[in-house]
Amino acid sequence: MKTFLLSFLLLAFMALSSQKSSAQCTVSNIIIQNAVVISSTATSCTAKFDVTFNIEDNGGNKYIFLHAWLQADYPNYFKCVNGQSTINGSVAAPKAADLGNEFINIGLNNDGPTISVLSSYPADGSVPLATIDEASKVVLPDGSANITLKGVTVVLPVACTTPIVVVTDLWASQSSNAQRAHCVNCGIRSSSGYLSVLGVVNCVTLRYSGTITNNTGTSIDGYYRVFADVNSDGYFTPTTDTLIQSNTNFSVTAFGSTTVSGAVPPQNINQNVFIVITQTSGAASGASRVILFRSAQCGALPVTFRSFTANRISSSNALLQWETELELNNSGFAIERMMGNNKWMQVSFIPSAVSGGNSSSKLSYSFTDPNSNKGVTQYRIRQVDLDGRALFSDVKLVRGDVQKGKITVYPNPSADGSVNVAFDNKEATRDVTVTDMFGRIVKQLRGNTNNTLRIENLLPGIYMIRVVERETGNQSIERITISKN
Repeated sequence: MKTFLLSFLLLAFMALSSQKSSAQCTVSNIIIQNAVVISSTATSCTAKFDVTFNIEDNGGNKYIFLHAWLQADYPNYFKCVNGQSTINGSVAAPKAADLGNEFINIGLNNDGPTISVLSSYPADGSVPLATIDEASKVVLPDGSANITLKGVTVVLPVACTTPIVVVTDLWASQSSNAQRAHCVNCGIRSSSGYLSVLGVVNCVTLRYSGTITNNTGTSIDGYYRVFADVNSDGYFTPTTDTLIQSNTNFSVTAFGSTTVSGAVPPQNINQNVFIVITQTSGAASGASRVILFRSAQCGALPVTFRSFTANRISSSNALLQWETELELNNSGFAIERMMGNNKWMQVSFIPSAVSGGNSSSKLSYSFTDPNSNKGVTQYRIRQVDLDGRALFSDVKLVRGDVQKGKITVYPNPSADGSVNVAFDNKEATRDVTVTDMFGRIVKQLRGNTNNTLRIENLLPGIYMIRVVERETGNQSIERITISKN
């Protein structure tokens, strides 16, 4: 199957995101998408794909280079151990004789506010660089940069149906002529052809379903997560797309198959979903891939929300207010809340304000909920039409009265390296800094204006989160504990 090559393209780069590296060129969130086979022979496979990744945005990354080999051809130029070079200090940039039988070289000029594709390799003009149609860079609030490469062309030195193991090196240089490597991510192993995945989303039943097939003679274990493509752009973006199912284990026997399925929340109707699969056994252990399950399109649900807010108005009451700009056959609104037990409970039902549930004018609703909870309460509205279909609003957070003016972190402790941070409902611009127990900055986000924030990929340990409101200078500090699973 030609999909073997497509899975290679993803795995070869996704594996980079799990490597430890020196701070100046830490790479994360590497996603390969839109991979297509252009041509194939008995001994080669030519394909084109898009790639995005995040990297620290600083002077240490004036130039960025990637090289990849079949495992048998890997020269280990950087003397790599556990993803890091064991050569002290900077290393001379590899030349053609050092690279050997690499099948792809990518070179980028990152010295400035924009990024461009290099047409020649500075250390050795005889090393060919991959053809790339377009390159762009966006600086993110945490100080890193998201780099997107579109139309990367690669010629793999095997047939498209050949299962392979690939080794990749990424290095960056801070010198003006890119003659030395100043930080290195190396020896990154990945594989292709082990698993095939197909599936769809049924918008009527609001369920996704698919099949994972093992193409090898050895059983494979792993886990998968499911995200909704909330902006329907067909690109998996972990910071934007909504997680709808967390880590779920799977095991596939030799040459066997297993099914994956689950519910899609009503608010994600008509949205595709991304299945992110990570293998935990075999040659591809630790490597991940992203598969798109497309959704059949159903008719639009009958209510359009204009706004929805939830605020504490006293120590014993929370006020919910919402507006609709269109209602068709609307029965009414179920008010649901969750108070920390991970279970939604309906607390009231508000009928439509118009007879028959049909209106093309703005309608306003409100509900006061008796609520003396001292922790965080989550609220949502489940709109129900006369035919029984339902649509969920966004989720809003309300603090306990004793928490006014503070930040709230939950879950804390966290077992998966991720925490949510809830701020006051008032509008504010905040700078957020997360430091480890030694005072080193591990996360930094500037100019945050959202009511909530999710912080991910924290290793086990103790951290401090400091939030500063720019308008007032007020500071809030909370301790975060990340435990092992």
